[in-house]
Amino acid sequence: MKDFETQAAVYDSVARVQAEVARRLAVRLGGAPRRILEIGCGTGLLSAELATRFPAAELVLTDISPAMLAQARRRLGDKAIFRVMDGQSPDAALGGFDLIVSSLAFQWFDDLPGALARLGRQLAPGGVLAFATLGAESFAEWRQAHAAMGLACGLRDYVAAAAFPWPPGYACRLGAEMIEERHGDARGFIRGMKQLGAAPSPAMHRPVGAGRFRTLLARFSGGFTARYQVLYGEMRR
Repeated sequence: MKDFETQAAVYDSVARVQAEVARRLAVRLGGAPRRILEIGCGTGLLSAELATRFPAAELVLTDISPAMLAQARRRLGDKAIFRVMDGQSPDAALGGFDLIVSSLAFQWFDDLPGALARLGRQLAPGGVLAFATLGAESFAEWRQAHAAMGLACGLRDYVAAAAFPWPPGYACRLGAEMIEERHGDARGFIRGMKQLGAAPSPAMHRPVGAGRFRTLLARFSGGFTARYQVLYGEMRR
């Protein structure tokens, strides 16, 4: 959470893919929900779409990072209710939501199967959990370059679409697409990840030595395209 806290003020300036995924997720939403819960709202990119599409709904925005939530409050003002909350352990007292949404937050969960089950219990009968998260094919070129040099890249292992851990008792569906983001070189990709608060932490990743790091970067001297595999899921109670 610390990285998201420190990068909240600059997040929107580099969150091009995140903004696009939020827009694409929003256009998939239908119905007329009366109560909406957003998990991992960040600076409010999806939240603003929700407020526009469902102006009559009660909108509850949550994030584990107080700094991110403060940015969302600046964007949404009095259009929503704001709560600091870990989406993996939702407050059971909330409950009864017609729609629970999340854009690019689930890939940070340490217990995705358990979180999905707990969030499912927050749905009203007939309610829907709709989300976008990163899939296992994301950043394949970056991972392969590290593997070719015998290095660990430090990125998380994202869930594979074919092995998505749906809880029992729900009607579920999943789709996937690739979104590309072009960078002048690999340093631009790394810099952007840091500004998003998504860089590997020292606790998870041993830094590569300077010489080997330059060799790694040289593999992408002609530019680097980051490929995001985005999984769009729906879980209906």
